[in-house]
Amino acid sequence: MKIGKTLMTLALVGVTSVTGCEGEGDTDQPSPDAAAQQAPAPGQDMDPETMELMMEAQELDQQLAPIQQEAMQDEDLAAQLQALQELIQTAMREEDPELMGRMEQLEEEFMAAQEAGDQERVQEIGMAAQQIQMEFQALQQRVLDRPDIQEPIDAFEAAQRERMIEIDPEAGDIIDRIDEILAQLDLQ
Repeated sequence: MKIGKTLMTLALVGVTSVTGCEGEGDTDQPSPDAAAQQAPAPGQDMDPETMELMMEAQELDQQLAPIQQEAMQDEDLAAQLQALQELIQTAMREEDPELMGRMEQLEEEFMAAQEAGDQERVQEIGMAAQQIQMEFQALQQRVLDRPDIQEPIDAFEAAQRERMIEIDPEAGDIIDRIDEILAQLDLQ
């Protein structure tokens, strides 16, 4: 089971990110459609079987979303996620303080421009963030792959899965099917 690569990656990296500058990040909840976000962009050649599997994964993610949201209402689980996010953010800062500093600066500038209603500056900052997005994603992946980070991720995933199954016993089967699909698509 690797929910971390499917349902959890964006939630775990609830740190300053390019998506934060675009107004989509800043969430303490797991992303219910992370599998869809890992999919090839529309317009890329995709065979019908792959497209069907992607659509199935997306539908399953949508079924799982309310269960995830309810699970994350559990104070212990939410605290565990918060601690994990802080651990990841600290590790990213230690591994590449310059990049993290640039991202934080962009986020501050973005918020100031947004508050000032300076749409031109908001767009400039968004473009600057896109330029360093690949660096940020590579850093994020390096940190998430580290054994000292993977262990608490696995513990969180197990606790979240357990809580989700308590809420709805079918959640385990849904998660397993999503994992199967992603393994078939080689997205894990």
